[in-house]
Amino acid sequence: MACDATIIPAPEQLEMGSGHFILTNNSTLFAIPEFKTAANFLKAYLLNGTGISIDSAPQAAASIVIIKDNSIPKEGYSLSILKKGITIKASDGQGAFYAVQSLRQILPPVLEKSNTTIIDSITIACMEIKDAPRFSYRGMHLDVSRHFFPKEFIKQYITWLAALKFNTFHWHLTDDQGWRIEIKKYPELTRKGAFRKETLIGHYNDTPQRFDGKSYGGFYTQQEVKEIIAFAKAHHVTIIPEIELPGHAQAAISAYPSLSCTAQEIPVATKWGVFENIYCPKPETFTFLKNVLDEVIELFPGTYIHIGGDEAPKSRWDECTHCQQLINQMGLEDSHGLQSYFITEIEKHINARGKKMIGWDEIFEGEIAQTATVITWRRNQGAIAAANQ
Repeated sequence: MACDATIIPAPEQLEMGSGHFILTNNSTLFAIPEFKTAANFLKAYLLNGTGISIDSAPQAAASIVIIKDNSIPKEGYSLSILKKGITIKASDGQGAFYAVQSLRQILPPVLEKSNTTIIDSITIACMEIKDAPRFSYRGMHLDVSRHFFPKEFIKQYITWLAALKFNTFHWHLTDDQGWRIEIKKYPELTRKGAFRKETLIGHYNDTPQRFDGKSYGGFYTQQEVKEIIAFAKAHHVTIIPEIELPGHAQAAISAYPSLSCTAQEIPVATKWGVFENIYCPKPETFTFLKNVLDEVIELFPGTYIHIGGDEAPKSRWDECTHCQQLINQMGLEDSHGLQSYFITEIEKHINARGKKMIGWDEIFEGEIAQTATVITWRRNQGAIAAANQ
């Protein structure tokens, strides 16, 4: 079975050679211990996709070799396919893994279907590939709050990211339409906040709006989160969790109404849009959020915690006696200054726990600390303004 040399994203250099390497059950593999993840992935991929089992062998005897070359840039690699064998060189585990992903893309597409076809041999065209990432952060975002995806789908999603050399998974875990992560100190977040009674169907502007009348939801236990994080690590993908605040909080407030300015009971949101019920900046709320973030920080080993910070209407704060007193007490200009105060309090806590904060570009509308990172979603001007700060 033959294959082609289409690779996404396109590598820096790809030169076709002459001849072919034949991969069979007689092929063997050598990898230094540091590159064990890449080697194990390649072995499992071939076995699952073709039935071809590759044994380990000393470097001098192996037909596939994965070795270290410190001259190669971080996460970069060289992949040399000659008639006599395949050589992968990298300076780190990520680079070796991405070389295997490029080799994976060169192999026949049928290998993506586990154990559907037993293949005796694969003919791989000779070529030389050299590649290194242009961007250190290569991320994809997935919102599981509006639309919940089960654990196995999340794993598959991470597999797809790794195949295309993405190294970051931005996991949007909380919003108005559902709270998706177990927080042991606050069980109502998932008992109540993870489920909405129905979901909008059709267009938002339909008159009347139409709903499906079906309860919808789900969440990830902390054990499932740990499993997904371990799976991502094995694919050299870092997960950034997003816990929305101070807006997009209706699911949390439905579980704990006292977190809002009105303390009124409200449902988990059943349609899309921006909602007036946001967290009230009072001591109880900060205690809640800091406790939630502590459990999240304990789970996720990455550097960053995403706090959202976008689309937080100020109408409740403008009507709230406590909020107006806090604005006067802190010498703030208005409710926008109050949001800056809110975000800063959370950032101090995140930094004190050894993490860094990321938020959408609304967080820089007040003063933000130098350690904050801004992701702009509305316009390029937001990124420029944040960089200038």
